[in-house]
Amino acid sequence: MELLRETVPFLVGLIVPPLVMLVIHAPWSGQRKFLATFLSALILGACASALAGELVGGLAGALIVAMIDTALVYTGSQVAYWLFWKPALEARLQRAITPRAERVRV
Repeated sequence: MELLRETVPFLVGLIVPPLVMLVIHAPWSGQRKFLATFLSALILGACASALAGELVGGLAGALIVAMIDTALVYTGSQVAYWLFWKPALEARLQRAITPRAERVRV
């Protein structure tokens, strides 16, 4: 059961990048992109800890568990993004977001 508690946040992180890629726009700075990615990992990590029932202990224990789950979600999202989602989807999303230039007939 302990293996499942530690694996689920990582697996959740694997499906986060396409959702974040829809929210993040290309002209954003690197800091804004990191903030969007980290905040989504923080929220999902806290939700995973709460759903697993790991936040019932004291405050110090709950913070450590939430931090571990956040780290697992963030690590899973970065591994999936760089190895799979970026090569597979980034060019398609950029083409869909960026309007095509119209040809002007002279």
